[in-house]
Amino acid sequence: MPTTTVERVYYKRDIRATSERMGFTLNTSVLKTPTGILKILEIIFVLIVLLLARFGGDQGTPKYFGSQDDNFLGIGTVVGYAIIVPAVLLTYLMGSNLSILELFVNLVGGILFIAVGAITVQTYTAYRYKDSTGIALGSLAIVTGILFLIDFAFAIKNTRFTVVQTRIVA
Repeated sequence: MPTTTVERVYYKRDIRATSERMGFTLNTSVLKTPTGILKILEIIFVLIVLLLARFGGDQGTPKYFGSQDDNFLGIGTVVGYAIIVPAVLLTYLMGSNLSILELFVNLVGGILFIAVGAITVQTYTAYRYKDSTGIALGSLAIVTGILFLIDFAFAIKNTRFTVVQTRIVA
């Protein structure tokens, strides 16, 4: 009679948390710093402006920033920063530090949001519109731009710049 061998394979299950196995931790202490608080406020205000622009019109229709070109600039700014700011906060949570790119993002964001807000307020305070929701949209965009400029000022204040000079000797 032929004999059969039964081989049993046991797998040991690793019950450690996924973050321990992958070496992934979140630095939540950054949320208590001025930069972290400003990033959270920026996310909140950008999302408010985004939702107000999308659903602030009559019966949930979009609220426009002004002319077709103004609307293009406004939507591009708001949607772009609705993606950029959470990504920057996520990099801080993963342990990254301030980069020169973020300085430019904050400066350009402040300028763009203030410009979009000013255009929107100007459009909706004209004699033919007089729309309080449009004025609120523009005002919130200006406040968002000011938040970005405050974040830029904090970043400049807390950043040490080093100038490296190189010479080519011929």
